[in-house]
Amino acid sequence: MGELFILFVVLGMLVIIGQVLLYQKRFGDRTGIWIQNILLSLLIGFLSFTSFPDNYTIKKAIALVLLAIGVVGFIVGMIAKRSSIAAKLMLSVSVIGGLLYLFF
Repeated sequence: MGELFILFVVLGMLVIIGQVLLYQKRFGDRTGIWIQNILLSLLIGFLSFTSFPDNYTIKKAIALVLLAIGVVGFIVGMIAKRSSIAAKLMLSVSVIGGLLYLFF
């Protein structure tokens, strides 16, 4: 039980740090922050998807939708030449929403 709590605390800290860095001017345009956020979104989406039993298909579908929002936001952010606020918002919704969905 202690390992799961440590995992949740570390995920929470990574989400807070990643979101703060994503919206700061000097770090928001760097690809490292984008990649860190999409990897975090993929990890949280995978954990959310695999944490439900097979007969909870609606909850699994919601986890996949949150994951897909993050992937679309990442693709939009990489295609746009300058930093797109819509892409940042999609990535934020995916990461924060996925984490809240995983916790509750």
